[in-house]
Amino acid sequence: MKNLALIAALGLSGLVMPAFADGYPVRDIDLVVPFEPGGSVDTTSRILAEAANAILEGGDMVVVNRGGGGGIVGQTSVSLAAPDGYTILAMTSSVVTNPLMKGATYTIDDFRPVALYNLDPEVIAVPAGSPFQTAQEFMEAAATEPLNIVVAGIGTSHHMSGLAIERVTDVTFNYIPTSGFGAQVQAVVGGHADAALWPMGEAMAQAQAGGVRLLAIAQEERDPNFPDVPTFQEVGIDIPLFATFRGWAVPAGTPDEIVTFLSDLMREIYENPAYIERMTAAGFIPTFRDAAAFQALIAEDAVRSAAIIEEAGLGQ
Repeated sequence: MKNLALIAALGLSGLVMPAFADGYPVRDIDLVVPFEPGGSVDTTSRILAEAANAILEGGDMVVVNRGGGGGIVGQTSVSLAAPDGYTILAMTSSVVTNPLMKGATYTIDDFRPVALYNLDPEVIAVPAGSPFQTAQEFMEAAATEPLNIVVAGIGTSHHMSGLAIERVTDVTFNYIPTSGFGAQVQAVVGGHADAALWPMGEAMAQAQAGGVRLLAIAQEERDPNFPDVPTFQEVGIDIPLFATFRGWAVPAGTPDEIVTFLSDLMREIYENPAYIERMTAAGFIPTFRDAAAFQALIAEDAVRSAAIIEEAGLGQ
């Protein structure tokens, strides 16, 4: 009778009943993380999967890491998967940029957004022993000579944030794509790079541990966890908000009732105080936007990204 209780809890309409009548899910659901273990997408996906498995009946949600190509390997696999609800993509803005910059065979139209669960603002992080004590010193140096910046990969949202900074300032960066968050941490903490462009969710633990210092954060207000770290606009970078989006997507052609079921599943997870507490403790601000609202955010990001890529001459 768990299905009946779940239907009541999620407030699903009669139109969605066929998905339950067919027993969905009747086997495990793969949640594909298109990056190596240890980063923000992997961490949040595992938190979500654990919360989902306390609700689901008939199968578990299983995190599957398929890293490579700055997300292309895993994203391609999901774009080609059967649209039956058993393959979900942990979707980030690299789905928008990879086709434009790397010639990935898919486009955003090969996916159906399900729900957004996190917006993670970008930060500038430098080694603890960096000579740059302030963002102003960092920006002045970058305007004189290109600085070496670690990013998760060319075409990722972190690389795009650097291009966005270059677009509105006089600085220039040399981008060092590094596979896996652990390798990025080693490069920065070890002083092998001048800085990293990271989402706050990944940078927070490193900053709290003392391995890096945060110079600026790309959001409209200062983060309460780091009240001394100024916003981008406060240091003269005219970018009110630049945030990595994280959500679920499924292959195009997935039935409406399955998309609705998964979106409502995400909503129920979001309404669970234990989930909110765990995400917050891990450094991520939980949010929720349903399929339509997530689609609108992706469309907005696609327009901005296309303009940045075109101006930088990086398009395929």
